[in-house]
Formats: sequence, structure tokens, C-alpha cells
Amino acid sequence: MYAQTKPSTIGILIWSNLFTGFSRLRGISGAIRLIRLIASALPMHKGLLNTFSEIIDLNLSRIPYLFFARKQKCLIRGLLLYFYGKRMGENIHLTFGCKWEDKERRNLKTHCWIVHNGNIRFEVSNIIDNYVTLVEYQ
Repeated sequence: MYAQTKPSTIGILIWSNLFTGFSRLRGISGAIRLIRLIASALPMHKGLLNTFSEIIDLNLSRIPYLFFARKQKCLIRGLLLYFYGKRMGENIHLTFGCKWEDKERRNLKTHCWIVHNGNIRFEVSNIIDNYVTLVEYQ
């Protein structure tokens, strides 16, 4: 049996807060293990990740105060798209990287993004090119 094909606002809030909260307790690797476990138990029909990304971004802009990690939009979007992609059986990776934020190299800036079928998705690739990949979850 497959679940619905479009995420609801309630679903986005619950899954996002569960995964970001769990990542605070058990780290990103623990959250990834949880995502894989739940995704394998709740498969979905194949869908368009673009639609999912738009719905997630819409919710982040309309009700940001309901998300635990509202200042880390890339983390919320990355974890959710990784989760929904895994539920659909897609070849999706969640990549974390960093770069120096200023010329004096005093501040390290981190970011995460989705790689789908070998291509960077939902990001501007020339921005991501400035980041050094730290870890990639398949």
C-alpha cells in the first residue's frame, strides 16, 4: 500500500520537526538512519520532487515559526526531500559541505543540498561549487 503523493502542511511540520529534533539528539547520521527506516516502512508512488520542494519552501515562508530549525532552511528542505525521495525509491543523496564565509577565513559556513540521479537539484550549482563536500548520505 502506498501513501498519498503530495505532502501536507501537517506532514511537513511533523516530519521536519521530528528529523531536525532527532538530529540534535543523535546527530545527522542518527537522523539519516531514522529517515531510511521510516522511508522503507512508508513507501510512496513516484512523484515529482520539484513539486515537493515547492510545497516545502511555501510552508517555510508562510509559517516559519512552527519549524524547530527555521534558521536552517537548507537542513529542513534537505532532510525532507531526502525522506520523500527515499520513500519514492529515488536515487537521492543528501550532501553536506562548508566554505569560508569571509576573505579572512575566520567564519566557516555550512550548507546541505540534494543530489538526485547524479545532478545537484533545487540549488544553483555555481553556488554549490564554492563548497567543499564533507559528507554525502546515499
